[in-house]
Amino acid sequence: MAPSRHPLQRISSPSRTISALIHLVGITSFTLSFRVLTHIASPVTVQYGWYFQYLTILGLALSLFAFSLGFAADVTSNARLFAAKNALVVLAAPLEVLISLLYWGIMAVDKTLLMPSPEFAIPLVPDLGFHLAPAVLLAADLLLLSPPWTIRAYPALGLSMGLAMGYWWWVEVCFGKNGT
Repeated sequence: MAPSRHPLQRISSPSRTISALIHLVGITSFTLSFRVLTHIASPVTVQYGWYFQYLTILGLALSLFAFSLGFAADVTSNARLFAAKNALVVLAAPLEVLISLLYWGIMAVDKTLLMPSPEFAIPLVPDLGFHLAPAVLLAADLLLLSPPWTIRAYPALGLSMGLAMGYWWWVEVCFGKNGT
């Protein structure tokens, strides 16, 4: 009789070459998104916290860090780098999926809620780089390239709550310095 598999257990992850390629695509996408930010003239660029006031940009930075760790792990086969990447992806993937669902959901209902005037409009390709690519790439990494999840529901909830409280604190700090 064959041993039964846990429903969340997946087949082994793809080759390191495929994993490295996916991580390299993510690194390229996330880096180009940050490059776009350096070319946008906005009052935010001179405020305390720069664009890191926005959850989207914090999620993008977390995604870049996770994929950089993943690529380094693919190249070196370092178990500690894999473990660090997997832990970061467990945090970043749900965050990015939430950001994407909220952003595109609000855009579908009324884009003026996010872009009150035409000068705030983001061209489509950078918009996809900020609000879709991280969610798709991190979800793919979590579901296809990471080992079966070792985190249980309560620690995952605690991790998410810690992230939410940390972001709330950061928003308060930025508001205190910028007044907005």
